[in-house]
Amino acid sequence: MEKNVIPEHENGIPEVVKNEPDDKPAGQGIIWAIVIAVVVLAIIYFVFFKKDPRV
Repeated sequence: MEKNVIPEHENGIPEVVKNEPDDKPAGQGIIWAIVIAVVVLAIIYFVFFKKDPRV
């Protein structure tokens, strides 16, 4: 006969997730990566795709 075992995550947030010390630095790294990507794409746009109004 099978037992009805409820996984730990169904009763709430597991303790491992609540006490994760590396989440804040990882979140800041994602923000910096997005900022750098936007700057690089803006540079590519202005160098290659922006039409020169003097022409």
